[in-house]
Amino acid sequence: MSQVDDIYEVATDIQKGLRQLGDNRVVALSIHKSKELIAELEQKAEHLVSQLEGLK
Repeated sequence: MSQVDDIYEVATDIQKGLRQLGDNRVVALSIHKSKELIAELEQKAEHLVSQLEGLK
């Protein structure tokens, strides 16, 4: 998989996670699940930033 494909996949994962936390979500998440999802999204965002820095 190319680096662009990997970046796209991470960005898509972040987008899906944010939808789960947003106002238009289908199911309400428990506080515990919300905190887990936020931690996971933070890790994915850090990974995305590091990949983008590698493209400079």
